[in-house]
Amino acid sequence: MLRSAPERSPGCAVRRKALRGPGLKKTRAVSLIHARTLELLQSTDYGWRELFETADVMSEGATRSEPDGKKYYGSTSVLLPLVSKGGRVPDAQADAVASVVARDPHARLRAVRIACVEAQVRSTAPIGRVRAELFVRRDSRGIRVDVEVEANVFEGHEARRPHELATAGKRSSRAS
Repeated sequence: MLRSAPERSPGCAVRRKALRGPGLKKTRAVSLIHARTLELLQSTDYGWRELFETADVMSEGATRSEPDGKKYYGSTSVLLPLVSKGGRVPDAQADAVASVVARDPHARLRAVRIACVEAQVRSTAPIGRVRAELFVRRDSRGIRVDVEVEANVFEGHEARRPHELATAGKRSSRAS
């Protein structure tokens, strides 16, 4: 049994919905074999530790008063020098090492930790959670890792950890 479209009166307008998306497209034949080349690199945390312990570190930053409290803003440059400049990064592998430093979580974490220590030293009081942006650049002296840091600065008891507050409360109740 064939179905026909419902009859419409001549004065009735038919609304069509606007199509969303790219629409239909003819497909091509699927290839039998698909090949891709993938390069995997492996590094060790110990290697990163040795490299970052010999790095040249330079920082700047200060605490500023903001409407929602004090904040620390600063930047730290970590230079991983080439072997020819007295460092540990092999000159022939400098570009590859820079590429890996930009992606390896162990290397990135070491750079951010260095920046956090530098921020704590320069801050007027203990700092809270740190927000960091990391940039890796090839430098004539080696590989430069720039870390931009922003953190809340705590004054007084706010900087204490919860277990320290509990301990401090017990001490004061015993003293009275």
